[in-house]
Formats: sequence, structure tokens, C-alpha cells
Amino acid sequence: MSGSSRTSKKSLAAGAHRYVDMWAFPGVHPTNIEFLQRLKMADDRQFTANMEVCGTVMEKDVQTGKWLPTHLLGLRTDVWKPRPAVQQKKLEQLQQDRLETLRKQIKQSGPLSAAQTERLHKQMLTDPIMKVQPDQLEGRRLVMKLFRSSERVRWVGSLEEVTTSEVHNSQASRRALLSLTISLESHKYLTDLQENFRTFRIPSIFSFCYFHMKSERMWYISIKRKWISIGADFVIEADGRKIGDIDGALFGLGYNAHLYVYEPDLAKETQFLDLLTVFTASVSYHSTMRRCIRRRLAACRKGLVGGQVVEPEEFTLLKNPRAA
Repeated sequence: MSGSSRTSKKSLAAGAHRYVDMWAFPGVHPTNIEFLQRLKMADDRQFTANMEVCGTVMEKDVQTGKWLPTHLLGLRTDVWKPRPAVQQKKLEQLQQDRLETLRKQIKQSGPLSAAQTERLHKQMLTDPIMKVQPDQLEGRRLVMKLFRSSERVRWVGSLEEVTTSEVHNSQASRRALLSLTISLESHKYLTDLQENFRTFRIPSIFSFCYFHMKSERMWYISIKRKWISIGADFVIEADGRKIGDIDGALFGLGYNAHLYVYEPDLAKETQFLDLLTVFTASVSYHSTMRRCIRRRLAACRKGLVGGQVVEPEEFTLLKNPRAA
């Protein structure tokens, strides 16, 4: 455990402490089958057929000091690890749409003449989208869900990667930056969590605003990765002061971390703790997500913007709620 966690024990008396245990090999974890059965029997449509349990969460009772298992973490494998057959189908649809676009550029409607058909065939041979192979199609996206598992299993929050925001933010900053959206049970507002770029600072900085509905107060939060640490350690700040820590474990096959919140009002806010919990769980996937962003950026530079998959669920996140 890092020094920041040890020095905060006094503050933690009025705070909260969770332990996030992410598994290195979810599919072969011995308890995965048991958890899957519990989730499938749960009356909750948030757990889909393509979901895999990838970790657990425990919470420390600050009064008794006991650790209590409280949550399960699920990963949507169909969007995180798309099957080759799915990639092929998506590519065929993209190329069919592109073919229709090229055709309309020649003639808006009606059959093409022999000369126009020959022109279309020539364009197809040189068009970047028509030359894309399935393994060049970057469709990977992180979708994680948090379930409370006390008396019955129920959904409490989801984290979704927003690849469209990642591409334009990364293009502008010339650095692979993550964009995440978190939805919480019974919370009226989505939380957009954005990785930021600061000159001469290499460790990640994430920021978001969180509306505390009970107190009707907006909190502006920063999560800053430490310059020097063994493992992925972060400091959580608000109003220019430290309000928590994410202390990555020194050893472990998966990413394991202690989550601390010292600010009394936020430590009592279960939804805020759930938000930080699902973010902490996502840290083990950040390196892979950045590699995918670089692939998307490389495709954009080659003129393959249309060759990058944007899932229908992501378009739903982008919809204007005020539109008719």
C-alpha cells in the first residue's frame, strides 16, 4: 500500500474504503461460473448474454473493520473482443453503404449506363473503404457494468467508452486520450469522464463533474495519476484539495486497487462511490484502449474514417435529448 493511503487512516474514519479485484483471466476464473449463474437468474436486463464477470468488489465497514463482498463487475465481450465473423459482417455493411454512396455520386437514382457502371467499378478499385480487410476494422469498445450482489443481484452503474470523442480529442491533442461516459442507477444525469492533455505532464489526468442530487451541489473532480508509483496509483481531488486515493496493488495477476474517499459528504454518497469503483475497474483496460485509439487515428490519416465502427449504442449516447 502506498504512503498516501497510510497517512490517510485518520481521515478514513469518516470516509469510505473499497477494494476492487480485477481478474487477469475472467473466462477461466474458478468463481466465474458461480457468479454467471447468479447474474443470469437475476431479474435484471442489464446483464446480457454476451457479458462475462471480470471482477469483484469488497467494502470495508469502518466501524467493525470487516470486509464485505458487495459488488460484481461485468464486461461486454461482444464489443470488447468482437468475433471475426462479426467483424466480417460489419465490414460488408460498411462497404455496401460506401458502394451506395459512390453510386449516388455518379447518379442520384435510376439504373447506370455502361459508361457509368465502368466508372463506378474503377472508383471501387481505388476507394480506401473498399480495400479494408476485416482485421483492419477497429471496432473494440469497453463497456463495463457494476452489479450490487448483497441480497439480490441488481445493476447500479455502467461505464462506456465513447470512441467518437476519443478520436477528435486525440486528433487535436496529438495524444491518445480516453473518453468515458458513466450512467448510475436512479441518477438523472450522465457523467462524462474525460482524459485531459497538459503540456509537460505525462501521467494521466481525468476530470468530470458530478451533481450531488441530495445537496443539489455540483462537484468538479480531477483524478491524477501519480508521477512516481509502483502500479497505477491516482489522487482524487476536488476544489483544489485531495478527497481520495486509488491505490493500485503492488502485485497481482489482474489490476487490484484500494479505493479511498475521505470527503464525508461524498463518502456517504453510494452513487459517487459506484462511479469511482467502475472507473477504477476500467484502469486495467486503459493500455489496450489507447492502442485502439492509435489504430483509429492511423486509419483516419489514411482516409479510412468510414472504416471505423461506431456501435449503435454509442450513437444513443450522442443523441440530443431536446430534439423532437
